[in-house]
Amino acid sequence: MAFRGWRPPPPPLLLLLLWVTGQAAPVAGLGSDAELQIERRFVPDECPRTVRSGDFVRYHYVGTFPDGQKFDSSYSRNRTFDTYIGQGYVIPGMDEGLLGVCIGEKRRIVVPPHLGYGEEGRGNIPGSAVLVFDIHVIDFHNPSDSISITSHYKPPDCSVLSKKGDYLKYHYNASLLDGTLLDSTWNLGKTYNIVLGSGQVVLGMDMGLREMCVGEKRTVIIPPHLGYGEAGVDGEVPGSAVLVFDIELLELVAGLPEGYMFIWNGEVSPNLFEEIDKDGNGEVLLEEFSEYIHAQVASGKGKLAPGFDAELIVKNMFTNQDRNGDGKVTAEEFKLKDQEAKHDEL
Repeated sequence: MAFRGWRPPPPPLLLLLLWVTGQAAPVAGLGSDAELQIERRFVPDECPRTVRSGDFVRYHYVGTFPDGQKFDSSYSRNRTFDTYIGQGYVIPGMDEGLLGVCIGEKRRIVVPPHLGYGEEGRGNIPGSAVLVFDIHVIDFHNPSDSISITSHYKPPDCSVLSKKGDYLKYHYNASLLDGTLLDSTWNLGKTYNIVLGSGQVVLGMDMGLREMCVGEKRTVIIPPHLGYGEAGVDGEVPGSAVLVFDIELLELVAGLPEGYMFIWNGEVSPNLFEEIDKDGNGEVLLEEFSEYIHAQVASGKGKLAPGFDAELIVKNMFTNQDRNGDGKVTAEEFKLKDQEAKHDEL
């Protein structure tokens, strides 16, 4: 499933408002002109990119007052808080406090009132309240991001590369950027098999499997708009999640030229219809047609598109030739692809 496009973000009020329980008295703390305070409590060793304005961030947080009284937590809802940064969808202190953060980083952000909910407060946040947020960034991406591919190993002979229409068999581990494992074909003990470019996987995975050779190992990072989108997959993939696939390509069967489901390997017999019409009655039934096509494939004279239902391909080929739909093909109906461009069958 490929995410088809971005939906408009939720109304600002929904993202600005932190629902809380209980009443809290105003707490003396930072003055009205105080600056934002940021304490980086954990920074991962590797941080190739940090959050910038316009990024979409998924993070957990615990919100407290300076005396330690908790007023809200994403952990209690068992889901991350997801929002664009630098666009005014959260309070100014969080907009500023999340800039420059790494994936996996934990930081404390102390927000003075003028960068929070001001003198008036909001909901159960009292006026002039200083807010303390302990946050943990799970992942982030930008709507302009494409996939990222890192090749870890290529065999000495890596000349045959995957392309649209090829039939691929591969193993993968799928995880979130924080390392949470979502799925693994290695654990299942069987490969995942697809026809490249046929819409059988999300768009980002289809892109990530291109120009890959058998034996190659690579990591593909897929942003949500090229993965499972804002909705995710219920119970399996969180909404708006960036996905990491560690892939090993095990087998590649070359596909057919675009637009073909069957091709001839060599010259086509000038008496093709007569060869298919074994009983010589001037009519070819589906059974005769299917038997002949499969015989050509078995002998190496013909090839069906790999990765698809062979019987369905043959049936469609026959249906295309049976132009009047009477269940049989006559010599007058029978045509090769180059004789009638709109049909793909022969």
